[in-house]
Amino acid sequence: MRVLVTGASRGLGLEWVRQLAARGDVVFATCRRPQEADALNALAAQHPNNVKVLAMDVANDDSIAAALQAVAAQTDALDVLINNAGILHEGERITNLHSEGLMQAFRVNAVGPMMVAQRALPLLRRGERPVIFNTSTMLASLTLKSGSGYCSYSASKAALNMFTRTLAAGLRGEGIIVVAVHPGWVRTDMGGPGAPLTPPQSVRGMMAFLDKLTMSHSGRFWTWEGKEHPW
Repeated sequence: MRVLVTGASRGLGLEWVRQLAARGDVVFATCRRPQEADALNALAAQHPNNVKVLAMDVANDDSIAAALQAVAAQTDALDVLINNAGILHEGERITNLHSEGLMQAFRVNAVGPMMVAQRALPLLRRGERPVIFNTSTMLASLTLKSGSGYCSYSASKAALNMFTRTLAAGLRGEGIIVVAVHPGWVRTDMGGPGAPLTPPQSVRGMMAFLDKLTMSHSGRFWTWEGKEHPW
């Protein structure tokens, strides 16, 4: 497969690159500052024919366009887009919210993935069983939401879920599968040290689910284990 991964310098993004490259997939691994992405660059050195490191800031339209232009110069098609890049503001309360932080979360977590998908469409249309795999969260579930924290993260990921539904409906006729997936509570910089899942466990589950996706899965919200998640 030919796969584009955003937010690939650490956490789940880095683990996606590691596992995809290990099985022989070609991975276009993007992050904001490739020159500082030591672990990602080390993976690229281990897999010089499979891992291509590119700069992309999903909050910047020009950066997205330049990255996809660079991808198109190296391949004529993409099979999978993994929208993994995200941001979480810690310590949010109704008393300390500010519009800049809220807008930044929406820009990175919801608008960015939509713009990356738009730019990637010409390549995805030429892919084999093309998939847009949006990384969501259980915190985006309107059904399950009961706490007051993580305001911007929860709301922006809920917006990503709606974008997932919209994209899925718009692209169904072209055979492009679009899903939102909760990766579990994972032991990353974002998830924290108390999380029960490791990145390898989460990505192994998501990769198994990715490999069996069909159009019947499109436009729906799933867990990392391939179980339907409540909206």
